[in-house]
Amino acid sequence: MYRPFGNPGLKTDAEDLRFAVLGSGSAANAYVFEYGQFSFLIDNGYSLAEFRRRMASVNFDEKKLAFIFLTHLHSDHFKGVESLSRTLNIPVVTHESMPVETQLKQSGLHRLDIQPGKDYQFNPLTFQAFDTSHDAPHSIGFHFTLADTVFTLITDTGCLTEIMEEKALQSDYLFLESNYSPEMLHQGPYPQFLKKRILSDQGHLSNLDAAAFMSRLAHHDKSRLKKIFLCHLSEKNNTVDKVKEELGRIYNGEIPYVICPRNDSLSYGNLVQEGD
Repeated sequence: MYRPFGNPGLKTDAEDLRFAVLGSGSAANAYVFEYGQFSFLIDNGYSLAEFRRRMASVNFDEKKLAFIFLTHLHSDHFKGVESLSRTLNIPVVTHESMPVETQLKQSGLHRLDIQPGKDYQFNPLTFQAFDTSHDAPHSIGFHFTLADTVFTLITDTGCLTEIMEEKALQSDYLFLESNYSPEMLHQGPYPQFLKKRILSDQGHLSNLDAAAFMSRLAHHDKSRLKKIFLCHLSEKNNTVDKVKEELGRIYNGEIPYVICPRNDSLSYGNLVQEGD
């Protein structure tokens, strides 16, 4: 296994594995994962003050953060990454070809470059990135293992690939984009060019896309999924009720799912102890 971060033998003081969705949707996104004294963040679309408020609201300690993982450069995922990285003096882990420097307010951001498809380790975390299909250069998703629990994050992609399905099937917990209701998008206020962007292969996944994918996963004999977290709901083109309605047309609920709130934080903890 390739270990560009070294293998420091980091030990934890607790057996707790937990995570929180600090926010997910059109406005801003951030996900934090913690095991003992180690934690990392995926994306941060919040100001430093708002990030800290949300971390405190779910009782997470920013001092434990070792990395910020970055999926892509759209502002709802990147807006707060630079300031947080500099404030906490932690590196940003991202695709080796992602042009992060073009978005920086200052120069010299500490970044750790990775390649999709390669395995990386920083105890107690192992992870791999995979390409997503989005209108942002070199966008990626993440598949990772923390304390023997496996997660996959698939968001901001206009289509689903065999690699994404493979990683999802290997996971205990899946974060899956359910961005828009096709009905609401077609009838909504967006201009036609923006509707075409969202519907394209470099746009987003609809509720129906998510439902079809969830159904395939549920009926696959190799699936180990315990729960699916539906994320990145559009502010204008989706609602919780629409997600439930459109999922119900295709998906029978074999794997339990949770719809992540757009503007509120969701904490989910003690996974090792609960076995949930």
